[in-house]
Amino acid sequence: MQKYDNLGQVFKNLRTNRRISLKQISNEAVSVSQLSRFERGESDLSIGKLLIALENMNVEVSEFIDAVNNNQQTEQIRFMSALIPLEYKRDVNGFMKMRDEEEQKFKENPDVYRYHLNTILLQSFICKCDSSIPFPREYIDQVAEYLFITEDWNMYELILIGNLYLFIDIPLLHTMGQEILKRKSYYDEIGSHRNLVAITLLNIWETCLHRDNFEIASFYMEKTKDLIEDETDLYKRTIYLFLKGLQHYKSGLVLEGIDEMKRAIQIFEWVGSENLANNYKKDFERFVR
Repeated sequence: MQKYDNLGQVFKNLRTNRRISLKQISNEAVSVSQLSRFERGESDLSIGKLLIALENMNVEVSEFIDAVNNNQQTEQIRFMSALIPLEYKRDVNGFMKMRDEEEQKFKENPDVYRYHLNTILLQSFICKCDSSIPFPREYIDQVAEYLFITEDWNMYELILIGNLYLFIDIPLLHTMGQEILKRKSYYDEIGSHRNLVAITLLNIWETCLHRDNFEIASFYMEKTKDLIEDETDLYKRTIYLFLKGLQHYKSGLVLEGIDEMKRAIQIFEWVGSENLANNYKKDFERFVR
């Protein structure tokens, strides 16, 4: 899994922004042709030659690495942003087009594993929009392998779990949830990560309830309670109320559970969240006979 797949392009950007020609930074150690092929992505430079070229361009190694990381983040932000309108429209064809593009990128750049993970993520959206399309089991195995050899689970890893949870067996999903909780102190320092953690754990809890695994569901009911203490966070608190009602209903506290689920649906209606209200009405009708 090669993290830095765009070194030549970043090098070219830094050079052209400084209005420096290839001839100006070449010497007996690194030629113009070597630099030119590197910038076009046709060949790599050895570490020694790259360091010489950066020094000739008066660019610190730390500055170069920062530029590489920023370039990658920008590409991934564009990718994630493109998912939002497609999900809202439930645009299967749009997701398929993006999936095919990411799949092609991976074929052309097999060392960039992120393209393959993007393909898997897009397949999950396709299958959620059209349940008749099967989700390949090997994708879950590949994602699990990736996650458990990745030390730091950041926003992308949380998004992966948060969108694949419907296709993951409960024991593996619970293992992933526990790994997320182990990193909770780190996520607490980053507001957006904390928000994703809460939503991911709510999704895991919901999946456990839908599959009637009440023991693990109870575990996540307690754990998510600590993540929604902010009274202004109406969205997650309302989902928590509905799931608590579903857990009570399935555990035998029928009237209490029905009341909690109805109150959650009513809150979504009061604040004008009609799509959410309708989705949870469908869940209510699915489980309450």
